[in-house]
Amino acid sequence: MISEKSLFDRINSDGHGYSLRFDYGSLHHSILNSLQNMLNIRKGSLVSLENYGIPDFSEFVSQFPDAINKLKFSIRDFLYTFEPRIQSVQITHEPDVDKPLELKFHIVTKVFVDDDVQNLSFETVLTSTGQAIVRG
Repeated sequence: MISEKSLFDRINSDGHGYSLRFDYGSLHHSILNSLQNMLNIRKGSLVSLENYGIPDFSEFVSQFPDAINKLKFSIRDFLYTFEPRIQSVQITHEPDVDKPLELKFHIVTKVFVDDDVQNLSFETVLTSTGQAIVRG
């Protein structure tokens, strides 16, 4: 059975509030926090796990407009590899004419909990400074 909280969330919790009922809100919040943390790590910044993170945006500047698809595939593969609670990832780019230096993506994932399927949706903005902001 999948846990609604990540291992890190469970270690840091005070242990109170244990329930036998599965909390989908906690699952969504935990995955949102995980994505927020994951997408703010650049590939190669962890010595112990060199393939953890997404590529630095400066690597893609010379490859526009193909860079958007390459970045989408990098994010998708990264999430499949390092967020085991999600089973399906669909990412679409949503151009923002008011903020051309930001890349906005819509991420839809599926999470299977026993015989139930939950669709989770997140909006991710990659800013010109390289920061990822995830909302859901």
